[in-house]
Amino acid sequence: MAESPPPDSIEVSPDEALEIGLRFLRTGKTKAASQVFDQILEEFPEHADTWHFRGLMFAQKGEVETAKDMVRRSLDLAPGNAAAWNNLGNLCFQSKDPQGAYRAYQRCLELQPDFPDALTNIGFLLRNVGELDEAAALYRRALEVRPDYPEALNNLGTILLVEGKTDEAIALLRRAVELEPMFGDAYTNLGEALDRIGAAEEAAQCFWKSIALNQGNKTARKLMVYALIESGQRDKAVACAREWLALDPNDPDARHHYAAVTGEDVPERASDAYVSVVFDRYAATFDKSLASLKYQAPDLVAAALAADRGAPAASLDILDAGCGTGLCAPLVAGFTRAIDGMDLSRGMLDRAAQRQLYRSLDLLEITAGMHARPGAYDVVISADTFCYFGDLTALLAACAATLKPGGTLIFSVEALPDDWPTPFRINQGNGRYAHTRAHVAAAAAAAGLTLTATTRANLRMEGGKPVAGDVHTLRKAAA
Repeated sequence: MAESPPPDSIEVSPDEALEIGLRFLRTGKTKAASQVFDQILEEFPEHADTWHFRGLMFAQKGEVETAKDMVRRSLDLAPGNAAAWNNLGNLCFQSKDPQGAYRAYQRCLELQPDFPDALTNIGFLLRNVGELDEAAALYRRALEVRPDYPEALNNLGTILLVEGKTDEAIALLRRAVELEPMFGDAYTNLGEALDRIGAAEEAAQCFWKSIALNQGNKTARKLMVYALIESGQRDKAVACAREWLALDPNDPDARHHYAAVTGEDVPERASDAYVSVVFDRYAATFDKSLASLKYQAPDLVAAALAADRGAPAASLDILDAGCGTGLCAPLVAGFTRAIDGMDLSRGMLDRAAQRQLYRSLDLLEITAGMHARPGAYDVVISADTFCYFGDLTALLAACAATLKPGGTLIFSVEALPDDWPTPFRINQGNGRYAHTRAHVAAAAAAAGLTLTATTRANLRMEGGKPVAGDVHTLRKAAA
């Protein structure tokens, strides 16, 4: 049906004309709405609300910079409009200006301290930089004002999930999708929470809904593959992974998990692109998320170092290979004269730098990075990084090259049973590699290293179940 034409002339007040334009806009008649807005501004060029809503109309068309200029024009004319400040914040966020967004949201709250949208929006910004407690407090304030606010329910639920408060998170997320049945992201988060308690089948149903509502949701597709594997539905998992890869064949995440679930073209190790994408995405919430999963690898590595070296003497040059956010550094600080870190994720390195414990932090693939530093370290430690490699032979050779004579290598891997028919495999459910003890011993011998100790322990929880791992201690021969 053709759009109804706007009136030839304005015979009503500008506010009444604006309402006519907004009715056009709400019903998708953007051309007619634009003509009404233009007519208002031609006769009333300082009508602030028209500049505001005309800007939002341009935002709907994807012209964000033009929209920002118009909303700013509106605020020049009416600086006390809290809603316009909130919308300016949204536009700044869309244009990748989080600082501008934060300032606009703060101005909104100065004018109206209980503005729930701005409270939730600032909370989202804070969550993205890892300030989870502050973000949660803002979401709770928003819910005090508007108890049935799906966005705040969802966002608070995700933080509670990161913090390990799974039951409370599930309750909030169920309420969010009850209030807003088309809320795809909330279905993704609810599915992840359900998977945490081992409810894989119900989790898969949530992921299906999320994918149906939001076809571009990569997180839902990845978690769907996991949930289907966990619930024994491998054929469906393969189909889901194949569809994901077909939609985005250049996505390193899709390629890696398709290989994991199908066993086709399995890489020798996770690609640099895959590792950097995955860990950049989770850097802000990584520490708290792992704490909620009872993550033990850094503590186990530190305990192995103490067992190998005895009392701390602050005399060792240590490399933290695949350092992530630096969880190992404070645990081994008593042993270090200096500690360096290497990682493929810039986001992780930025978080590690905040600890102020590392001499250097380098964006490097660890195999190449260690070969570039021959004989540099007394100790190499690595918690939960070697699980992104299949055959460990080349990696252990690099470790041997960077160690001083008599140096120690300590690392964790996910464990395979001793009678497993292959030396290593890629896990279908999570895309990480697991290794037999025999493979580690063989790779160590090939690198000229001696395996001196192995400890079997649970590295973390996953899908409500413990993940078994080995922490290996290896020694390079003295000169």
